Amino acid sequence: MVDLIAASLDFLDDGERRVLFSLFTEKQLNARAVLFDYNEPAESVFFLKEGRLAVHKFTGFQEKMQVIALLDPGAVVGEAALLQTHIRKTRVAAIESSSLYCLEREDFFRWQKKSPAMASRLLEYLFSIVTLRLEKTSERLARIL
Repeated sequence: MVDLIAASLDFLDDGERRVLFSLFTEKQLNARAVLFDYNEPAESVFFLKEGRLAVHKFTGFQEKMQVIALLDPGAVVGEAALLQTHIRKTRVAAIESSSLYCLEREDFFRWQKKSPAMASRLLEYLFSIVTLRLEKTSERLARIL
């Protein structure tokens, strides 16, 4: 279980990581396959084990989409699924064959009831990722303007 995902979850001890990993299912994507699409209900968060993903967003010009992020192994995608009832605002597709761990929202909520402290630490980790992404987006926007 020594991979980038396990390393990024270093705020959990080995036993806690094993518990969390027991909730994961693995998902394989071929190149160009869509992980999730715009306007779908967000019911899962994914942890990219291997491969590369592209995050696409509508530009506002007709039906054109723009790649707004490239995700490498170790990345988390779809984290809003754990924070609220959410509708996806992006499309995420595999650039190359990819392997992901999937955590379903319902499994997370059951785990949260059993282990609130561990679940809280995972949410804090996800919040730090969202904050970092927002900071980077703000920096890019400031350079454009």
